Amino acid sequence: GCAEGYARDATEIQNIQIADGDICRGLPIPIYMVFPRLFTCPTLETTNFKVEFEVNIVVLLHDDHLITENFPLKLCRT
Repeated sequence: GCAEGYARDATEIQNIQIADGDICRGLPIPIYMVFPRLFTCPTLETTNFKVEFEVNIVVLLHDDHLITENFPLKLCRT
């Protein structure tokens, strides 16, 4: 938080290309991602600040049509 409200700072930790070319229709594409230890921490929320993570999926189709969706993550240390 800050005097004007809340500030949000987003950084890119990792970028992975999963597929390219003409993908078979109906073929499931598994997504596995290992978060780098030095750049991540457990999800944290206090009265003054919070640290959250999300995965942004970007699909770029052949005609340059862009589809994006964000998925929030809750990281826990075990």
